Amino acid sequence: MRRTLPVVLILSIASAACSRSHDDNNVFSWSRELAPGGTLRVRNTNGTVTVVPSTDGKTARVQAAAHWRRGDPRRDLKFVAQSAGSDAIICVHWGTGTCTATEYTSRRAGGLSGFFLRHGTDAKVDFTIEVPTGTRVDVSTLNGTLSVTAQAPVAAHTLNGSVHVWTAVGPVAASSVNGSVDVRMTTLGGPGEVRAETTNGDASAYVPQNFEGTVSLRTTNGEVGNAFGLAALAGAKNHIDGVLGNGARNVTVRTTNGSAMLGALDAQGKIMSGAAR
Repeated sequence: MRRTLPVVLILSIASAACSRSHDDNNVFSWSRELAPGGTLRVRNTNGTVTVVPSTDGKTARVQAAAHWRRGDPRRDLKFVAQSAGSDAIICVHWGTGTCTATEYTSRRAGGLSGFFLRHGTDAKVDFTIEVPTGTRVDVSTLNGTLSVTAQAPVAAHTLNGSVHVWTAVGPVAASSVNGSVDVRMTTLGGPGEVRAETTNGDASAYVPQNFEGTVSLRTTNGEVGNAFGLAALAGAKNHIDGVLGNGARNVTVRTTNGSAMLGALDAQGKIMSGAAR
């Protein structure tokens, strides 16, 4: 027993240390003026990304907060910031990885730290981003919600989490695998299509009440509806394809398990009555 007690005591202390939660609201920060027409890309693995308009209209600002129980984010996380011209990319790696405009990977470090802790951190990283007017937004994470409010084209993709996009300029590509997707556009400035897609969750897009475009709404297990009077295809109650006005812009809303809805917004951005609410 005298040999066992110290081991049990050590295990209890280690367990208690691992169970404590920690927060660092400024584990990383970055800022730079970006000219209109560029793209700001942010890549995350575990955590949320929130995008809002820049306070001065020209400076991009990125701040990251870490929340963890194990490891040390300032040691185990690696933040990468690269910029060229009016473009910039920010990535966070749990250990090592790649960070380019076309490829992002993150690999945890192996090995042991001390007697009981695996080297590395279980940190969740939440990004808060300010984007200048006219700067394209391209954000992604694997586990976390994406929320984007911008005045420029948007690409927002997650694996596990919901996606919310507010913008007045297209194109927009928003997607999830496990989570709802909601895209809202008070105006349709700029060219390009609007896509709201998920696998497990509701998908919806809201466009101006005078919208003209080619519409494709699809689900496998759920309902389809719209505020523009388009009817479901004959014999395919879960599909709606149609053309409004000149049909110049494509809007695609798709899911497998959930509803697919196209709604209308008034000039103040309020949802108008109709099938999509």
